[in-house]
Formats: sequence, C-alpha cells, structure tokens
Amino acid sequence: MEKYTQQLTVKSYDTNQYGKASLVSLYNFMLEAAWAHAQTLDWGYDTLKNNNLFWVLSRMYIEVEKYPAWQDEITLNTWSAGTDGMYAYREFILTDKSGGLILRASSAWLILDMENKRVFRLMDYRDTFPRRVDLNACRNPQRIKPQKHSQELVFTPVRFGELDINRHFNSVKYVERVLDNFGIDFLNDHEPFQVEINYLKEGLAGDRLAVACDRITDSSHQITIVRESDGADLCTMTMAWRPRNKS
Repeated sequence: MEKYTQQLTVKSYDTNQYGKASLVSLYNFMLEAAWAHAQTLDWGYDTLKNNNLFWVLSRMYIEVEKYPAWQDEITLNTWSAGTDGMYAYREFILTDKSGGLILRASSAWLILDMENKRVFRLMDYRDTFPRRVDLNACRNPQRIKPQKHSQELVFTPVRFGELDINRHFNSVKYVERVLDNFGIDFLNDHEPFQVEINYLKEGLAGDRLAVACDRITDSSHQITIVRESDGADLCTMTMAWRPRNKS
C-alpha cells in the first residue's frame, strides 16, 4: 500500500514544560496526515462533503516509544490498511532523524451520511480500500468494554475551542480533557506510553461533559467521557503509564 510521508519539526507550541512533544501534539500530527492523505486519494473532506458524507474516527491505538524534543526533525508515514467493508483502517509510524522509532499507531474510521448518520459501506471501493491488510505498524484497535463509574462526576460545558469543523467535540480534545483531569502533580511524574480509544457518540455544543476515571492496575487506567443530559458514554479509553523522562 502506498505510503504518505510528511517531514515535520517539533515546534515550541507542540511541547510541554519539559521541552518534549505532548501526546496531544503527536495525535494532531497523525490526524492531519490522515486528512491530507485522504485528500490525495479523492476521499478527503471536500469530496465527501460534496456527497453529503463525512469521516469519523472510531478507534485508535497508540504505542509511544519516546517523545521527541523541541526542534527535533521527525518523519511521519501513514497509509491505508484496507477495509473490512465497514471500517477503513489506517496505520502510522513516526520516526526521528536517524530512523529511530518514536511512535506507532493503528486507527479505524467510518464514513457516515450527514443526514441519517448511516454507515457508508466500502465493499464496492476495493481499488482505494482493498481487503484489510496488516502491515505490522502495531495491533488493531479493539473494543473497550464499558465500566460502571464509581465516583461522583463533575460536569463542565463543551467550549467553543473544543468543536471541530463538523461541529462535533474534537476527537483530540477528549484526550486533552482526560490528561488535564490527572493534574499537574501526576503528569510531572508519569507519561502515557500506550493509549487505546473508542469513540462512541458525538459530543455537541451545549453538552456538559465529565471525566470518569477508574484504575485498572498500578500503572494503567480506564477513562470515560460522560454526557450529563442522558448519561451517555461519548468516549472511553485506556492509558498505561511509565515514569516521566525529564531529561
């Protein structure tokens, strides 16, 4: 499968207080590359919009080997990994200037009809989306079993800056809210190195959302974004942590 490559430099606004690219920045790099590659294949935002369709990220699995530093030159490769008829799969590899692995990821996407939100079937488009292929970026993203929320939830409104071009809660903003929920002290000592995300429902302007967090092991959590109005889980994810490298 043809790869799409971007040469990137880590900017100051991509980094945290330790001068390392944040998980949110790396996630944004991947999504922007996915949009750009889809555009070159005539399956981009504009083409789909003209046909009353839009892309939705359904699942993502990320393994972070290391976090690049400010001013590092990095290379992002992404490619279509085919379809099972419903999901369109896409994989990512991010490497440093010497070819060392920074990150690998695999994602699953849906195309939905704007009006009725029905899934657009990809079975008849094998030229662009061949049968599911495994190019060994990492394992496929999987379904995360929902959990009951054990704590009292604190709801806050969706903000203007959290909405995307489809007027939905931005997929990366879920991750940002979750990380902020852990607080500065925890994040000073821990960094996520394995993240799996299931997007379940659309968040919209006017929604009030809360972060529910449950410990799985001493070094991992399951976290869910919950909507106040109907108690729906909009997104659930697991995060595994390691001690932060502050050097």
